[in-house]
Amino acid sequence: MPVNKRGRKSRPGSAADTPMHQDPREGEPLASFKTSGITNLYSVAKPFKNAEYKSGRRWKNLKQVVAQEQADSDWPVDFPAYWAIDAPPSLAPQKKYCDITGLPAKYTDPKTNVRYHSAEVYQIVRTLPPGAEQQYLALRNASVTLK
Repeated sequence: MPVNKRGRKSRPGSAADTPMHQDPREGEPLASFKTSGITNLYSVAKPFKNAEYKSGRRWKNLKQVVAQEQADSDWPVDFPAYWAIDAPPSLAPQKKYCDITGLPAKYTDPKTNVRYHSAEVYQIVRTLPPGAEQQYLALRNASVTLK
């Protein structure tokens, strides 16, 4: 086995097997390129690039994609598709928010049914003038009218 710079054995076929004086770029189209001089890269042949290549792909917006898929579809009418999603109602309970601040409400005032977030907001609820709590309840369609 060949020995590398550090004195360790290296595998056959590894980088240590190649002689150091050999130019790895020989035989390539860019073999004339040297770091010491500037070469015109437009004059060098580039076999990986085809000037006559034209992409057959055309960009479509979402409206065109949806219209094409609706026209091409052989699916039944009730089959779920991304342009007509009907979801069942959620099984999770509805979130409750504070009527004063809009933050998540942990508490409800038993006297007025106004929801509040913290003890600081509760002090504001207790100092509301008569009829103001009905206006807050009306904002969330929970107002109670006594007959």
